Amino acid sequence: MDVQERNSTRIYALSTGPTLPEWMGERARRNLSKRDDDIRRRIELIQDFQMPCASSKIIQSKNGKYIMAAGTYSPRIRCYELEELSMKFERVLDGDIMDLCFVGASEDYGKVAILQADRTIQFHAPYGNHASIRIPTFGRNMTYEPTTCELLIASSSTNANSRAGQVYRFNLEEGRFATPLTFQSNNSTNSNNNNKSGANCIAVSPTHSLT
Repeated sequence: MDVQERNSTRIYALSTGPTLPEWMGERARRNLSKRDDDIRRRIELIQDFQMPCASSKIIQSKNGKYIMAAGTYSPRIRCYELEELSMKFERVLDGDIMDLCFVGASEDYGKVAILQADRTIQFHAPYGNHASIRIPTFGRNMTYEPTTCELLIASSSTNANSRAGQVYRFNLEEGRFATPLTFQSNNSTNSNNNNKSGANCIAVSPTHSLT
């Protein structure tokens, strides 16, 4: 990285500086960085780490080696391998992406669920789209519950005039929906423009698995 200062303003040139050959092993890279200050201070960027228009969601695999990003336009997901600092694959979808999360016991990018704006949830494997389901109302956010092997989907209310909401539960091991979780909204606003209820986000604690 080259740093220049002009009119009391620092300019960082990330594209300049020494590069290492791809055939060099990890041990040789570490040894070289110990001897060369320029190599040690270099910045490595992920190639093609961008979207044509905008990115809406970025998640990282459990083993920390892969990043999955959702973006637009057109709707697509991109998987990046951090060890190679490059994009592994890209898949274009047929609907806007609301959310995505890794599911199952795999620690890499092998299994991912994609929530779309048309109430469809697609399940992707390394080879592509594996299966898809449809939820009764529009989904907003989702998370994976590893202790019960369930995908939890926070969604909009079934009745626009009701404060009650539901969290759909889809059991990935049995391949069917379970009894949804119900809750009551505490929003006391009576405005007609703000009368819609539902859940906007959901998460599972990694410590005690409480939702």
